[in-house]
Amino acid sequence: MNKIGQVRPNVYLMSLVACIIGLGCYFLMFKVFGVSVPSWVKGPGSILVITYFISLIFIHELIHMIAAYFFVPVKSVRLKIKILTWEVSSDKPFKRNNYLIYTLAPGFLLSLIAIVLFFVFSSMNVKYLSAILFLFGFAGATGDMWLALGALKYPRDCYVLDKGAELEIFEQPE
Repeated sequence: MNKIGQVRPNVYLMSLVACIIGLGCYFLMFKVFGVSVPSWVKGPGSILVITYFISLIFIHELIHMIAAYFFVPVKSVRLKIKILTWEVSSDKPFKRNNYLIYTLAPGFLLSLIAIVLFFVFSSMNVKYLSAILFLFGFAGATGDMWLALGALKYPRDCYVLDKGAELEIFEQPE
């Protein structure tokens, strides 16, 4: 396959955008919808919340892996452990539209689950945990959305190789 481009986002700018989106989600959930922090979160309960944060990052990457299995061979999908996070990549390229599904699946699913939980249950604890899930689901997918927008600049029939924090774009083989 012939390489026709790459998408390499500015990590600092992407982090700034993620923080702004996170603050917007925080304002929406905790100020507009009036979610309050339960009393158990203070003190030793904060360890549970930190564990919840870490598990959400892992679940986000796990959803990437499951989505990848629909489009590329299982053996080509890799989970890399980085400092403070994980990262999924693939040794085999995706068709562009399949890549878009793979990359946007975690943010969509986690945010959708959070919205459903938030409006179905009236418990303050569930509302708090679903607000955090929404915040992490939406803001955590900022990098995925950034890469997806970069992939959209290329033709529909191209192939996208996910290298974690960057993409390589290839033209369709003849």
